[in-house]
Amino acid sequence: MDWPVPPLPVIFCFAGQGSQYFGMAGQLLAENAVFRHWMQAGDAIVAARHGFSVLAEIQGGGKRVSQPFDRLEASHPAIFLVQYALAKVLQDHGLRPHMLLGVSLGEIVAQAIAGMISFETALTLVADQPDLFRRTCPPGGMVAVLAPATLHADNPVLAARSEMAGITSPNHFILSALAEDLDGIEAELRRREVVFQRLPVPFAFHSRFIDAAQAECLAATALVRRESPFWPVWSCCTAGPTGTAMPDLIWRIVRQPMQVAHSVAILEQQGAVYVDLSPSGTLATVLRQCLQPGSPSKLLSVLSPFGGDDQRLTKTVETLRRLAETGTLR
Repeated sequence: MDWPVPPLPVIFCFAGQGSQYFGMAGQLLAENAVFRHWMQAGDAIVAARHGFSVLAEIQGGGKRVSQPFDRLEASHPAIFLVQYALAKVLQDHGLRPHMLLGVSLGEIVAQAIAGMISFETALTLVADQPDLFRRTCPPGGMVAVLAPATLHADNPVLAARSEMAGITSPNHFILSALAEDLDGIEAELRRREVVFQRLPVPFAFHSRFIDAAQAECLAATALVRRESPFWPVWSCCTAGPTGTAMPDLIWRIVRQPMQVAHSVAILEQQGAVYVDLSPSGTLATVLRQCLQPGSPSKLLSVLSPFGGDDQRLTKTVETLRRLAETGTLR
């Protein structure tokens, strides 16, 4: 079916670490055959290579949603699989994006959905990363901070003990630090009465604190070749389209700061319908903070720690079909 081009482009959005939780997408796994197919296919790949079940890790063995899903070996492929499978569900409904937007690990999901790299290659890259970082990098962590990014440079404690890992919106940024400095950083944020949340990651991604992994990461990805994408892939690492001739891109994705706010500012010159495919609706929350008053852009999301995934999936599919067929979201 050839649909008219809608006035706003549809952008599928994929997130990285920090969006995961135990039991995520459990309803879709139980009830949606397409979602279950891709989750099981990925689970078999990881099990054959690393000897454990990603699906069992996601289900958590009775663990609560509020408990941190922080075993990187499991959370890394889990985040990839949930988002990849959800994108495949939308495609099965005949829905196609005009562009893909990736943040951190989400960039690798976007490249796989766009056909730049195969599902198995992308998942293997993601599942192999935790061991690489454990062998090469000191323990660390990341903290999401609800404040303008200027706080980092203006505060001597934050500036000395951490590095800016990304600016996600005008009033939200993420910092990375070594494990030994995290408590002191959080104490300083409390002293300043700044709201923050430590992310469930064991390394200081997007900072100099993981530079020890560079050589091995580049060697592990040296033979990866990207094909021309079915749809443009926007990188929050480079704040621009992802090209096929960037041999160090996988390393840059985990090392360079996440330019989410800057990327959205560029995309907002036209506006878009952002479809958040992250496990927790994280990106919709972040993107909402980036939109200027009067922006024509719309935000859609499917998954949430609070349930109701099937209803939001139905609403998202209906909204995107209406947009494609009539050019309006009404």
